[in-house]
Amino acid sequence: MKSRIISLVALVVIGATGCTSTPSFQTGEDAEVTHDGLTRLDSTIMDAVWARPDADIRGVTKVMFEGVGVEYRTVSGPYSGRAGTGSVRQSNPKNEFQLDEETKALFEENMREVFREEVSKSEVFEIVDEPGPDVLLVRGGLLDVVSRVPPETVGRSSIYIDSVAEATLVVEIRDSQSNTVVARAVDRRAAQGTHMTESNRVRNRAEVRRLGRRWGNIMRGGLEKMLTDGLAQ
Repeated sequence: MKSRIISLVALVVIGATGCTSTPSFQTGEDAEVTHDGLTRLDSTIMDAVWARPDADIRGVTKVMFEGVGVEYRTVSGPYSGRAGTGSVRQSNPKNEFQLDEETKALFEENMREVFREEVSKSEVFEIVDEPGPDVLLVRGGLLDVVSRVPPETVGRSSIYIDSVAEATLVVEIRDSQSNTVVARAVDRRAAQGTHMTESNRVRNRAEVRRLGRRWGNIMRGGLEKMLTDGLAQ
């Protein structure tokens, strides 16, 4: 049973691609156990992962996704992308900027769209809208979202950035009927390219969508691996 749940967590929310070792449960007196009975796993690609060692996922063939919202970091100072004056980097050494409501809506729309596109490519599991005995509920949200794009300046040279935004993905996998938590993962990533690039709306949107696809690809590949290999054990 423990090998089955490791398959689920390691590949669904941990994303084993890129790992150099197999994820494993912490053991002994120093093992980190949450208030709801989840044990911490080591050697994961995501920042922190916990799972229920005795969970039984046999018979699962369907997945239901549920978003739980987006929370933004409270930042003082100028709005990201809006025209400004003076030295932005001197006035805001952390390079953290506010997002207006329109930009927030675009960010959330793009993240949802590409994530859904990635998980929908699966030919192994079915995405459903109702709970059932053969359905896992995957609940996710984005926390502490912050923009790294400085305001547009007038009459100045182009601005180059290596990170458009940062966000923390929080994922919970639950039994869709009992609502029991099977696994939980937290991962913070930046929407960024491989090198410094000139900031503009088209490129910035592309980086945000790339981040959403990355998370969606991890989720899809892991679910497929679990449903193909885990159920065969």
